[in-house]
Amino acid sequence: MKLPASHPLRLRIIKNATTTPSRQFTSTSPKLNTNNNPPQNDTKTNRPFNLDAYLQTATKTLASHPPKLLHDTLSPTPSHLLTLALVDHLPPTPSFTSPSPQGPGSFTCYPPPPPTTPLPQGHHLVYFPIQVPPSRLLPDGTDPDHGPGWPFVRRMWAGGSVAFARGWDAALRLDGRRAVCVETVGVPVGRGDKVFVEVRRRYGVGEGVVEGRGVVVDELRRLVFMREKGGGRRGEGRKVRGMFFLVSSPAAPSFSFTLRPDATLLFHFSALSYNAHAIHLNPEYARVQEGYRGLLVHGPLTLVLMLSALRFSQTQDPKLQTWVESIDYRNLAPLYVDEELKVCLREMGQGTIATPRERRWQVWIEGPDGELAVKGTATTVTTTTRD
Repeated sequence: MKLPASHPLRLRIIKNATTTPSRQFTSTSPKLNTNNNPPQNDTKTNRPFNLDAYLQTATKTLASHPPKLLHDTLSPTPSHLLTLALVDHLPPTPSFTSPSPQGPGSFTCYPPPPPTTPLPQGHHLVYFPIQVPPSRLLPDGTDPDHGPGWPFVRRMWAGGSVAFARGWDAALRLDGRRAVCVETVGVPVGRGDKVFVEVRRRYGVGEGVVEGRGVVVDELRRLVFMREKGGGRRGEGRKVRGMFFLVSSPAAPSFSFTLRPDATLLFHFSALSYNAHAIHLNPEYARVQEGYRGLLVHGPLTLVLMLSALRFSQTQDPKLQTWVESIDYRNLAPLYVDEELKVCLREMGQGTIATPRERRWQVWIEGPDGELAVKGTATTVTTTTRD
């Protein structure tokens, strides 16, 4: 039955249809409030750039971030997966457990290490990851708490240092124990057309790490930030020269191995370290936005490779235990996916009479043309198993 236009029920239906709002979903994700974007409609952008004023502002911004307290559980899985990701690229080692058959026609399984195993040196890099939602990351996928802000928005890993205290291997074991990392960000420093930021991370077990007690690994990460790529500054895919010093290798190595990192390795390391930096994952971004000729090998991955070389080069005597006491390194030039690199060691000399078990090493990584891409020094300590 059709209701007349003047019927009260019809008038009520028409009124409700015109006044009831439609239901729409609105994201509750916070909008990223970062100084990593150029100012809009600001007359200051026409003024000459003042680096001192910029650094003052960047210092205030970074200093406003309180120390980060990052907890993690030392499960053997992340370390084991990193070992698996590297096993096809590194020299064979007797410490790696052989696969066990799973039955006819099935895949083999590489069992994880026993829970009494210490965290391998360098494997801390796949624990204690950034803990923010993706909406908080910078446009290139990096941590917003580390960047000094626009116009220095292109980030690279410039180097760093790691010191292992005696007893680190007893404190950091893969038995599911809780560990903590305390992260602080230093004062930005300008050098030419680059800005450097140091990030310090201290690792240990127990809340005393916050006050510096119980720290067994002390790491310094040096990050470099460069200006955004301007039009015509560097051609797309061009081999980068002007940004980096090309240095020859220091000497013939006493121990070395070569590998060709592929996209799978870069993806696995990005996933294990929870690293969304686009220069390691997106080839088009690396070429068009950053000006590199391909995906870049991670700076922390080069640290893992150098620590692995130091471990592989030592004696396999079961009565002796050798560990890296410290390493300091600089990344000098990019290393690219699918290009051969060479990890090298050369002993610099034995320890003094007071410390005869210490050995000093030159460590470096060469690019495909033999140029020096990473260089550093390291100290190893050898003790008997009774020490």
